[in-house]
Amino acid sequence: MRTTVLISALYFSAAAFAETVFIEPTQDNTVYQHSQGALSNGSGDHLFVGRNASGDIRRGLISFKELDAIPDHATIRSVKLHLHSSRQDPPAMAISLFRVTADWCEGGSHAAGEEDVGAAAQAGDATWIWRFWPDVPWNSPGGDFVAGSSGQAEVDAIGWYTFGSSNHMVADVADWKDNPEANFGWILIATEGVAAVKRFHSRSNVDAASRPVLEVEYGVTGSASDYSGLWYDPDLDGEGYNVYKTPFGWLVYYFGYSTAGELLWLTSDLVTLDQLIFGQPIEFPMLIGVPGTFYNPSSSAELQPYGTLSVIFDSCTAGEFTLNGLDGQKISNVVKLVGVEDTQCQ
Repeated sequence: MRTTVLISALYFSAAAFAETVFIEPTQDNTVYQHSQGALSNGSGDHLFVGRNASGDIRRGLISFKELDAIPDHATIRSVKLHLHSSRQDPPAMAISLFRVTADWCEGGSHAAGEEDVGAAAQAGDATWIWRFWPDVPWNSPGGDFVAGSSGQAEVDAIGWYTFGSSNHMVADVADWKDNPEANFGWILIATEGVAAVKRFHSRSNVDAASRPVLEVEYGVTGSASDYSGLWYDPDLDGEGYNVYKTPFGWLVYYFGYSTAGELLWLTSDLVTLDQLIFGQPIEFPMLIGVPGTFYNPSSSAELQPYGTLSVIFDSCTAGEFTLNGLDGQKISNVVKLVGVEDTQCQ
């Protein structure tokens, strides 16, 4: 049986591209249940969610249309919505986020006092009946939204509450980033069988530190050195690939054996990529030289064309490498063994 040989991986200094951004809402509003759909609070200090003692429902609308802080092609890993509850109104109740399916707006309405009862709707305001008051209606009074909840929080006393992160919230924001024409935000709906109304600070609140905020953590697939490191096929002994994402392009080394059982060391040409996509092959021209050692590698002048290496990443930790060349074809179902310190890819 061959002795397994592991080559020490060269580590390029590259920080993981994992960032968190905090995004302010572009609009929010409260729709107050009203037979004429004439009440709103587009420019008010608060959002209301729940059902009051008279049985009238309040629902909060919020959207984040400016998502430029999230880079194109980023992988969104976590999404959280932070809201500040500003008034005690027992009992505790569950409030859920539902993705809105039609556009709406906030207008100039601003309710007086505690803002509980709303104000006369102004041009463009979203209300219980109108998406844009007074002439563009919802398909269903109370708002148009998907049936399944994207996220939920249990709201009780005054203070901060966090919705998420959930897979649905991540999917919502990712889709809004890719398809901004379908970005209509969320509607907040309480357990409406309970007579209680929760009040949150809106984006217009005078206390800027307590306004709503969307927290998004993201990474960029294939950026920095997320794929740099040692890859090997668990079914093959004594061989593997070193993959490097350098500042000048991608580079791959192969170490293993030929069909005759002789040492076979290969290196690729540098390959530049604008974008790495899971499941899409990357072709590397491969070169062969006289096998050297870690301290005495082959001279570049001795390298000759060998063939090609097709690399497909199925995820950040698994893929298929197909080597075609002078020694025939070798297909390796590889997993990542070790990588560059502090890099991340999900």
